Amino acid sequence: MEKNTDLEEIYGHYFQTYYTKLWRLAQQILTRHTGRRDPDRAAEAVQEAFLVAWEKPKEFLGSVSPVGWLVNALKNVLRNMLREDQRWHARLRQVQDALDHTAVHPAPGADLELEGLIPPEELDLLKRLYLNGETYREIAEELGIKKSTLAMRVKKSKEDFQKKYRESETFFDPDVEQSGPAEHLSNRGGSKR
Repeated sequence: MEKNTDLEEIYGHYFQTYYTKLWRLAQQILTRHTGRRDPDRAAEAVQEAFLVAWEKPKEFLGSVSPVGWLVNALKNVLRNMLREDQRWHARLRQVQDALDHTAVHPAPGADLELEGLIPPEELDLLKRLYLNGETYREIAEELGIKKSTLAMRVKKSKEDFQKKYRESETFFDPDVEQSGPAEHLSNRGGSKR
């Protein structure tokens, strides 16, 4: 029991000391990549980085630089968030294009809403987040719900969307440009040591 208390104190120290600095870094990276400020997503990313550190105490605390380890964990979390955003943007763009298609032979997936694969209001919610660039905070305020409630609703909508689309075998999972750490560093003018 004492070891767990010691770990909690150590993690508490890192959280209190570095949370704001990591949040600013996350906000800067997200703004640079998305073109908009979203303090809530930055906070989510930092909390996720601390969760990764909590789940890997030997790697985190055994690191030569635990703060550097946290920064790298945060960058990985952000990279994954941005990739997921790109995938959803591409998926929803595909759906939007299919729904907007007015030819005699509609594009695959054009009857997505008609067949009930995803309710129109859920599709609209995903479009607002991933195509229109609205934040969770903005949408939650408009809907009069908590941000956490909206996040759970979005998560469920995305899971349902993927499951039903895959079942219908019309789901196109767009390729998202993947880059490794060395390419990321070289794109920023750095080098892998």
